[in-house]
Amino acid sequence: MVFILALGAALLLGVGSVIQQRVAFQAPDGLALRVGLLWHLARQRLWLLGLAATLMGGALSGLALGLGSVVLVQPVLVLRLLFALSIAALWSRRPLGRRDWAVALAVTLGMVAFLVAGRPGPGNPEGVPAWDWAVAAVAIGALTLALIRAARRLRPAQEAPMLAVGAGMLFGLQSALTQSASHRLFTQGLTALLTSWQPYAVVLIGLVGTLLAQSAYDLAPLSVSYPPLAAAEPLAGIAVGIGVLGGTLRLTPAALAVEATGLIVMTLAVYLLAASPHIVGHDDAATKGADRPPP
Repeated sequence: MVFILALGAALLLGVGSVIQQRVAFQAPDGLALRVGLLWHLARQRLWLLGLAATLMGGALSGLALGLGSVVLVQPVLVLRLLFALSIAALWSRRPLGRRDWAVALAVTLGMVAFLVAGRPGPGNPEGVPAWDWAVAAVAIGALTLALIRAARRLRPAQEAPMLAVGAGMLFGLQSALTQSASHRLFTQGLTALLTSWQPYAVVLIGLVGTLLAQSAYDLAPLSVSYPPLAAAEPLAGIAVGIGVLGGTLRLTPAALAVEATGLIVMTLAVYLLAASPHIVGHDDAATKGADRPPP
């Protein structure tokens, strides 16, 4: 059941990402990292359709996290890039080539290898001290802020992936918090959830992550802006799931070797898959303001 829910979430998130990036890339220059970008996008009907798909995917992901664990769900969500490829191919009416299918298979095999070797366990999503969450949030927040400050000195082609990494890390932290909040909802009820801090932190982190992601989409095509996000999110989610929630993985030398290989293959294949012209959705890979000097 958890795998099916995560698979459905991956489908909806993949569709939403393709739609949102195509709209965000057409936004006026100079809106990256500004709240005005979200205001502009919120008035675009097609972007709102993508947002609806993303929100429904997030709801399914939250349900999967409540029943399972972030260490299990996050690797499955990587499959959203496969769904994005298929949807984009239908959209552009271009048949998928052998290279695309081979790389898609590598993503799937990397994910399966990690899950089979690791046998992820859920940990204890409710027994985590607030201090542990604070340490994780400060660490990820500091890394994200450093990436933003460094990115603002770069050209769009280099700025976009750095913002996307920051968004991916925030979404990974959000997934771990969603697991904790969903478990509280299922075990203690709605009142206990609404009187806790987790759901509000989930919303706040989601808003900041969305601003970073849409800014990356605004600056560069999906081949540049999406792979770092898709790679950083599961890695951050797994790290927080194990380090904070106490999620478990098999730690025998053989299992660790397969888990590491699976993650590496999955991450590299995500980059190759996103470079497909079906994902890019543009005949050229130009970024906004590519010929202007960095600020």
